[in-house]
Amino acid sequence: MRPVEFVGFACPWCGEPGETTVDMVSGDREWIEDCAVCCAPIVFRREDAGDEELPRISARREGE
Repeated sequence: MRPVEFVGFACPWCGEPGETTVDMVSGDREWIEDCAVCCAPIVFRREDAGDEELPRISARREGE
């Protein structure tokens, strides 16, 4: 596993596919990025999945 990976997602606002970079070695965290298509804020969450598993990444609307 590389320290930074590109992860695909669907925008929770407009449904368009997108891609973001994720720090694969840090602990759980949240960050906000704007959708490249509709410009709405997307809240990303990275959660550790346990030993030797890739972390879980979720994308949701801001305010949910």
